[in-house]
Amino acid sequence: MISLPTSLPSESARAFFAYHLKRYREGKGWSQPALGAKVNISGSLVSGIELCTRRPTFKVCQKLDEVFGLDQFFEALYPRVIEETGLPAGFPEFVDAEAAAGMMKKYENFAITGLFHTEDYARAILRVFQPPEKLEQLLAERMQRQEILYRENPPVIVALLDASALRRRFGGQEVMHVQLQHLLDLAALPHIHIHVVPEDAELFPEGSFTILCSPGAPDSAYAEMACGRGRLIDDDGYVADLGVLFELIRSKALNAEDSQAAIRKALEEL
Repeated sequence: MISLPTSLPSESARAFFAYHLKRYREGKGWSQPALGAKVNISGSLVSGIELCTRRPTFKVCQKLDEVFGLDQFFEALYPRVIEETGLPAGFPEFVDAEAAAGMMKKYENFAITGLFHTEDYARAILRVFQPPEKLEQLLAERMQRQEILYRENPPVIVALLDASALRRRFGGQEVMHVQLQHLLDLAALPHIHIHVVPEDAELFPEGSFTILCSPGAPDSAYAEMACGRGRLIDDDGYVADLGVLFELIRSKALNAEDSQAAIRKALEEL
């Protein structure tokens, strides 16, 4: 059994994590894809974690301890790795819950939802509040989340987007052109359903939120706040209220075909 040292190497907690992950993997004689198969992730993700370009989830840390026969070694490192990401409190837990969800219901009232961002659109949004030394790291985190859209069993996503988000030009005309086309490409996928909420819907939700649903588990939610902060919600009553609000907003939104027409119109008007 290996004990977690009281101090980490000067490079970073992530470097310490990566070093020991590679050491344990090679000690077992496993390739990156072989280890990935044992912990239910891709070999490329194992590679990214070892190269310090990708972040492990809490569940991956638990699985690593299990397959290597360790007593909460990688699990104990997880909070320190998260501290270095610069992500807002509560957001890493949401990302892990998002990856495990079978269905997501999203409402966005200001910008296109982060799970649908192109890299340049995400950069234009994130750079407003983040120092340059953290920007690229946060951008990599956002792009990493999108892997769930293309995995073998992706979650069903119902996204309600306020019409004003289609015309708010983060990054300028060219960036928005690519972003809106990307939105149309996503809307063509069978598990993604995008609905535009017209500006005359006379609804004024106070913020964006996501409801996460999985069979056999209670629903949870994530409510967004200013400066990229938010909180994961497991209060049944609050989650139920958000569910009612989501259905009210959806009742005022355009159907899928009309929503795609609205996105195309916004694209043509750039």
